[in-house]
Formats: sequence, C-alpha cells, structure tokens
Amino acid sequence: MANKKHLSGVEDETEVVLAVSNPLLGQGVFVFLKIPKSWRIVETPILPECNSLGKDFVGNGFRWVTSGFIHTTLINEQKNQAYPLSLEIKEFYDSEKVLVATQKRFEKVVRLGELIEMEKININGHEAHYIIWTDQKRVFLKWRKVALVHLEYAVFCNVTKRLMLFRISSSNIKNFMEDKEKMLRILSSLTCHF
Repeated sequence: MANKKHLSGVEDETEVVLAVSNPLLGQGVFVFLKIPKSWRIVETPILPECNSLGKDFVGNGFRWVTSGFIHTTLINEQKNQAYPLSLEIKEFYDSEKVLVATQKRFEKVVRLGELIEMEKININGHEAHYIIWTDQKRVFLKWRKVALVHLEYAVFCNVTKRLMLFRISSSNIKNFMEDKEKMLRILSSLTCHF
C-alpha cells in the first residue's frame, strides 16, 4: 500500500522520540524527530548512555539529556536500506566554545577521509552545520577495506545549552547519496526544546 502524501508531495511523517531511562536519574529525552512513514528508527544492541539530565521537568515529566549518547538504526523500508545513526549530546554554556568544538570535530573527520559537501543551515531557530565525507575502513578479520560515506550534523540549542552531534554512515554510497536529502530533512525536523 502506498504512503499517503500531502498536496505538497511531501510524505506523511511520524514523530519518534530518542530517549533513555536511567534508574537513578529518571526518564531523559535526547530529541524528537519526524520521519517519513516509509522510514523507521530501531534500537541497536548498544545501550544508550545518560550521564546527566537537565534540572527542569518538561513535557510529560521528562528531562532533556544534557550529556550522553544513543545508537540507533535509520531504515528506509522502500529500499530495505539500513543506516547506523548515532547522537551524542554535550552541554555547553558558552556558544563560542560550541563553534570551536564543532570546527575541531569536522576538521578531524575530514583529515580521516575526503570531504564531499559542507553546509550551514538554519533549523527551528538554530544554526546547524553538516558535512558529508568518505573514508575507508578495514573489514573485521579481513584484509580488504570498504569505502564508507558519513553525514556529520551538528546543532546547538541555546535554550537547553546542548550541542547535538549526529552521525549517519553507510557502505552503500549510491543509496546514501540518493537518500541524503531525506536524511537531512529528518535531522532538520528535530525538536530539542519546548
């Protein structure tokens, strides 16, 4: 059955939450994302880590994760293509330090591979930066290397004082580049504060 589309031609979306439950700290939310109905996000065996939560309760009694990470898999069900998606959250109170940290991270990954694209965009009132780059990794227990493509996406929320660092990777460069705009739209749909 085909997915319903709005008159604008944009596919219907579902809101998903990337969250963690910490036995000591309680329920924490990394972000909310909107994904097309033909996509989904699934958990991985790597457990999310929550090092700290914001002090204020928001929404339905949760707090924002201010330090931690989560690993998931983003799946395009139409292509049966899976993309590992990771999100790391860091707390910053100085916006200039955020720019330095983002720049250092981007310079490091570009040194490791080849830069394809670098852009600055505005989303939900925040400035976001992303890069797309390729590198090669050795396959586990084999001598050959595999080419990988990555999307690094960094956005700072000045309301919650959190730097969100996303990474999506794939060894299927053709599908990745075809899905790039949808992945950017998913990441740009984030809700990081109320």
